[in-house]
Amino acid sequence: LHHYQSQRGSDAMPQTSNPWLKKPLWALSIEVSDHNAEEQNNGGEGQGHIKRHLTLVDLVSIGVGGTIGSGIFVLCGMVAHVFSGPATCISWIIAGAAACLSGICYAELAGRIPAEGSSYTYALASMGELPATIAAACLTLEYAVSGAAVARSWGDKVVLWLQRQILVNEEDASNWVQTYLQPGYNLNPMAFCVCVASVVLLMDGVKESKRVTNFFTATKVGLVLFMSVGGFILTRKENLVPFVPPQFGASSVLRGSTSCFFGYLGYDEVCCLGGESLNPKRDMPLAILWTLGIVTSLYVAASLALTGMQPYQNIDEMSAFPNAFHENNVHWAAQIAAFGEVFTLPVVVLISLMAQPRLQYAMAQDGLLPPIFGKVDPTG
Repeated sequence: LHHYQSQRGSDAMPQTSNPWLKKPLWALSIEVSDHNAEEQNNGGEGQGHIKRHLTLVDLVSIGVGGTIGSGIFVLCGMVAHVFSGPATCISWIIAGAAACLSGICYAELAGRIPAEGSSYTYALASMGELPATIAAACLTLEYAVSGAAVARSWGDKVVLWLQRQILVNEEDASNWVQTYLQPGYNLNPMAFCVCVASVVLLMDGVKESKRVTNFFTATKVGLVLFMSVGGFILTRKENLVPFVPPQFGASSVLRGSTSCFFGYLGYDEVCCLGGESLNPKRDMPLAILWTLGIVTSLYVAASLALTGMQPYQNIDEMSAFPNAFHENNVHWAAQIAAFGEVFTLPVVVLISLMAQPRLQYAMAQDGLLPPIFGKVDPTG
């Protein structure tokens, strides 16, 4: 470890210009061991380090909560209407198989390198600092930019929900919503609000954000199960025949699976929390595989229920489940589905923002960012 640090430099100032300098596995293992020993000596309070406090259930909750989002609420309807019809569940299975191949690699690396940073840390150990920095930039795009995109989508859905479900017959109130919550000029006040709320919650400490994440993830899974069971109850066999529409064919089902793959983005955020897992060598691989298994099962069940209760030609691409319940005259279920979507989607933003500081912390510990990014306050 000291040999690596001497090459890397002190006080985060590199002494070498070699962009392929690797951080060997034994150095990472020593850092993890020192971290664990320091926490034990201080009664679980690691000074200057992120505390280990996440159980397997917490990690799975973060993985599922950060993955399930637009995949259920948007992609299911879009893929069914445009690409696959009733065979949308097949598209999800194909995409899930591809995600599992990637997930198994993540699981192996997370078990061998139980530290913060996800792909950045793995690239630093295997390829060097330049590839690791590129990986970190890509992760920043995934966490920050995708979180912003989800926040903007949520802001639009709040306005749509208020106009369709709450203020249908109140023209003045509806105009107020249009004026203040959708002012134009490419501004989205509700997206700004959910991002600020997420940052404030994360600054309050890891324990509070963990509780909120677990609550919203459980609520989201309950909502998906509610929509799936409701869809199966309303399923009509004629809606599933033919299972693969002739105008689509197998090639279109495969094209649908490429869109479905985006619904799996987010499970890798678990790997950014490796330094906070209580038993990372055991729990990290299990959390990744459990996340992928749960998410795939929910996607397949939801897509089959959706195409069973409404002909794929009539599925609304933007609001699939609420519209499908409305078409079956189950209006109370449509309201629950619409409200649940608005209520649970912000957890994706929260988890995206939760992962980004862990990535910056890992880079600062390695001297690739200024030391200020590696400081940890008492709340974690």
